[in-house]
Amino acid sequence: MATQREILKRINSVSSTKKITKTMEMVSTAKMKKMQDRLTSSTPYAEKTDMIISHLMESGIMNIDEPLMKERSGSNKVLLISISGNRGLCGGYNTNVINNTINFKEKLETEEGKEVLLYAIGNKGINYFRFINQLIYKSIPNHEDKLVFNDASDMGLEMINQFLNKEIDEVYISYTAIITSSTQKPAIIKLLPISFSNDTDKNNIHSKNIEYIFEPGPDKVLSSLLPLYIKVKIYNSLLESSFSEQFARRVAMKNATDAATDIVKGLTIKYNRARQAKITNEIAEIVGGAAAL
Repeated sequence: MATQREILKRINSVSSTKKITKTMEMVSTAKMKKMQDRLTSSTPYAEKTDMIISHLMESGIMNIDEPLMKERSGSNKVLLISISGNRGLCGGYNTNVINNTINFKEKLETEEGKEVLLYAIGNKGINYFRFINQLIYKSIPNHEDKLVFNDASDMGLEMINQFLNKEIDEVYISYTAIITSSTQKPAIIKLLPISFSNDTDKNNIHSKNIEYIFEPGPDKVLSSLLPLYIKVKIYNSLLESSFSEQFARRVAMKNATDAATDIVKGLTIKYNRARQAKITNEIAEIVGGAAAL
């Protein structure tokens, strides 16, 4: 049985750990709220962009010769963007998105025979891909607390140029999507070539029987909006991933704090029992000594 000193030492150690996890939980909650505010500001803009494009598609330009919307026959080179975090201690957040990326990459390579270029965002993903000797086409850290739209804009322009120059044929993003405020799951969306089938169906209800006059014309307006559409999609993917990471870290730290509380309670009971046993033993020794005299 452990001595009082050993139990007390462990109680102090667990209590110190509890303070750390509690602080990390509070920091994650603050960062999560910050990301939530950014998403709240960005989502209406993204939805409005989708709605405008939906109206343009309904104006009779479905057969427009737009390069960013053209499916290429025999497309072989795919750019796969994987968004993970820079740090751990967030449960299965990084593991889930990395596994989803690897499974999708293997599917493209084995089943469809495509060449996949891996674009890793976030140190956790970068380090893991290097650990398993996975070739990385390009990598950048994921500074979720310093994220601005210009970062997504630069990435979007780079991918648009590569796509138009036929350096790549398709672009996918592997990230963690927000289903509800308390539910997130790994997801993969196709970024290029652009397809509006889902968004159009979603917005048709609001645009039926409404006629618009476009100047200089729906095709020109659509062409100018498509690059913005791509940038907004990348930006929202980064924001949703960052929110999901902070949410997962907050939950993990809360669970760790609760577990530390339970451990301290159990150790305190053991400490009290050990102390009581020692006192009882000392009393028995005194009584035994007195009886011997």
